[in-house]
Amino acid sequence: MNKDKNAWRKELKVGDLVKMKTGHLAILTDVYMRFTGPNGSEYPHVKILYCDDQSTGGCSAWRVAEVLNEAR
Repeated sequence: MNKDKNAWRKELKVGDLVKMKTGHLAILTDVYMRFTGPNGSEYPHVKILYCDDQSTGGCSAWRVAEVLNEAR
């Protein structure tokens, strides 16, 4: 079994359309390493533009539920 089932979060890119765990849709405007996650692994933080209410913010990539459309 894959030891890190959440490793896909390390592949997030600027421009990705994602669904947040809250159910909101967002576009990633910045992706940067900021902290150490579970088991000593590094995970990125992201800056986002919410598509459904146009507000901006930032958070841990752990709040991203899934990638809906990858940026090219």
